[in-house]
Amino acid sequence: MSDFSEQEKNILRNSPLLKHLSEKNYQLFMAISSRTTLGKGDLLLKEGEISDDFFIIISGTVGLYKKEDENSDPEFIETLASGETIDEMRAIQNRTCALTVIAIESVVVLHTSISQLQALENQRCHKAIVEAIIKIINDRLFHSNETILNKIHEKKRKSKQLLFSLFSMLVLIIFLCELGIGLYYTLNPMDFCNWISALPAESAKVSL
Repeated sequence: MSDFSEQEKNILRNSPLLKHLSEKNYQLFMAISSRTTLGKGDLLLKEGEISDDFFIIISGTVGLYKKEDENSDPEFIETLASGETIDEMRAIQNRTCALTVIAIESVVVLHTSISQLQALENQRCHKAIVEAIIKIINDRLFHSNETILNKIHEKKRKSKQLLFSLFSMLVLIIFLCELGIGLYYTLNPMDFCNWISALPAESAKVSL
């Protein structure tokens, strides 16, 4: 812990992954982790490859990238910043990296070995970390559901606005047509008389 400033210690202790750990588990987790500095453009994880590492960002920003298919170039998804974890799901089940992670600027991270965390002597700490990860996932799902609902409501609102606008335009067009016809026959009364005369007798009676 001597490698960390007080500010960095506070960021880590209050991060979503570590803030619910007991002091004993927190100290154990820190003991098997290390502080690492990366430069802009440095690769932390590569999609499809095996890695024994996962990270908590202390400072700086990283970009997440994913391929649409094996032959496509990685596409930018989003950024992660201070206090957020990178690919923590692999602490539950280590598998190939789901995303490519690249430092967008100079980044300081807490670097943790998954195999060390899963070692027999660290089982209690590992269990606490897994519980924290599950909570993070639940929070993300809740946030995602809220975001989806907000988008649905926004879409419905925009649809109503569009329908109202179209209806208003239709009413305006009909009004302008009627106004134009009325104005035309006001300025040209003989045309109106000729039009009435041209109507069949029954229609003329109804009109009169």
